[in-house]
Amino acid sequence: MTRFLFRAGCSGLTLAGLSAVLAAQVPPGNAIALLALNQPPCATLTPQSVIRAKLAYHLADAEQSAYGFAVSIKFQSTTPRMTFSDGVQGQATVTARHDTLTLSYPVAAIRHNDRLQRPVTCYFYLHRNTAPGRSVVLAKTEAITFQECQ
Repeated sequence: MTRFLFRAGCSGLTLAGLSAVLAAQVPPGNAIALLALNQPPCATLTPQSVIRAKLAYHLADAEQSAYGFAVSIKFQSTTPRMTFSDGVQGQATVTARHDTLTLSYPVAAIRHNDRLQRPVTCYFYLHRNTAPGRSVVLAKTEAITFQECQ
């Protein structure tokens, strides 16, 4: 996968071209891919911003879970190798083995959290739920970092 760093010089065409390639591939295992993101290059996230992403996911045929599967957005914490979100916003239950879906997350929900690393960086995850409120990550996107134009 390709690292998405949104800053001056990036274009929606680059993202669109990559999306077409990823959408055409049918992975044999667990996978998640970012197809579209509503934030333009050089986006400055404000308290009113809502991150919206169109994602494609694929669950391997062997995957089973009594508690189901989910896709979510998580934000990089100031604690290394940890991500988080607030509540169940930005999480969707997965009901098909492969599909596309759109997730939304209001920036206001995490903006004042002391754990939020700056610049804001997020990931999208495909999870196997293992118990109520617990899950294992099966696949994730590359980091998506929002930076202001210089």
